Amino acid sequence: MSIRVVLGDDNVLVREGVRALLSATDDIDVVGVAEDAPSLLAAAGEHLPDVVVTDIKMPPNFQLEGIECAHEIRRRHPGTGVVVLSAHDDEAYALALLGGGDSGLAYLLKDRLGQGDDLERAIHEVAKGGSLIDPTIAARLSGDRQRSGEDQEILDLMAKGLGYAEMAEQLGTTPEAIDRRVTELFQRLAAEAGRGASTAVDELKRLHAAVVVSETSARTLRSFVPSQFADRLASGATTTDLQEELEATILFSDIRGFSTLAEQLPAREVATMLARHLSAMAEVVLDHGGTIDKFAGDGVMAIFGAPEPMPDHAERAMRCALAMQARQQELNWETWTEQLPQLGIGIGVNTGTVIAGTIGGAGRLEYTVLGDAVNLAQRLQSLAEAGEVLATAATASAAPRIPTEAVGPREVKGRKEPVETFRVLPPGPPADQIG
Repeated sequence: MSIRVVLGDDNVLVREGVRALLSATDDIDVVGVAEDAPSLLAAAGEHLPDVVVTDIKMPPNFQLEGIECAHEIRRRHPGTGVVVLSAHDDEAYALALLGGGDSGLAYLLKDRLGQGDDLERAIHEVAKGGSLIDPTIAARLSGDRQRSGEDQEILDLMAKGLGYAEMAEQLGTTPEAIDRRVTELFQRLAAEAGRGASTAVDELKRLHAAVVVSETSARTLRSFVPSQFADRLASGATTTDLQEELEATILFSDIRGFSTLAEQLPAREVATMLARHLSAMAEVVLDHGGTIDKFAGDGVMAIFGAPEPMPDHAERAMRCALAMQARQQELNWETWTEQLPQLGIGIGVNTGTVIAGTIGGAGRLEYTVLGDAVNLAQRLQSLAEAGEVLATAATASAAPRIPTEAVGPREVKGRKEPVETFRVLPPGPPADQIG
């Protein structure tokens, strides 16, 4: 008979990944999913599953919803076991789940999802009314040799990943006896963590909530400014303090003829193509150590050398530009079978002195870089043809290991004198492969 499972996770990729993992088993059937704490409780009431698998943090507050839901589900539906998946390898979180003396609960680290059958074992254990703690946490608790011999014995077996039946067999007792020992063990551990299990859990929630508020604010800030800059702001620095003059390399890319394509295609198709392109370009920039300054329509502005200085910013930017062209070619191959238009991008790269920091007013600020070096990179991009990367002499000389060819002086809008321009070339094959 199959074990009926409800999954709870706000991240659809994680949720579907766990669903796919469980679908490969013969005796586990996913009967429902939920994306936040209220819908998880509702799904548990609707489907009355044998087991609920939930993330430790979910909407609405991203605090300890998974642990709170686990206790509430066990209260409302004593026949339903709960497996809490967590990225936190701190034993305090496990004690918050298991320290209240309830059975049918498991605390498993997400890192172990791709390792063997740990999740499957946890589901089977709580479905039978047992409890389980991740072997990593058990090993850490087991490392405290001041515990009694009986407690140490149980923790050592848990650290090996053994379930109730396996522990009972090794100790010559019954799973029911193991359940009692485990329950009493975690109550004692929770008492050690504070002034009794209930107080320990309440204090953990309060402390964790403070951490979550800080983490949430920092995470939100990182959505709008570079993570390094966000960390500096979080440390107490003001935006004025963080304005600095430095040398950086600026990269601009833009899709050629995109406005014409947008006129010819349905809006949803245009949005899908653009999202795919920008996502891929952003990945390439980040892979090369760059910072996304902004997306402007179908264009990308990236910075190398700010907010954190890097000695090889020019070379990183040129390698990134070539990688962006290569990635776009891959996208074109992928979309060719979908009969979508092929996209070509032009890229301009320039190195020079900029002012890096926040600009804006009326309560709205954004991190960016300013200066003539930025303007020149954007102008150079407008001259590049589809599939081409153009760089200034300053960039080419700062990255001598990247092959380039001179294309001569180019007239650039807004500048009195022509700009010496170089075409960036992909690295050639090794000498032993030529001829």
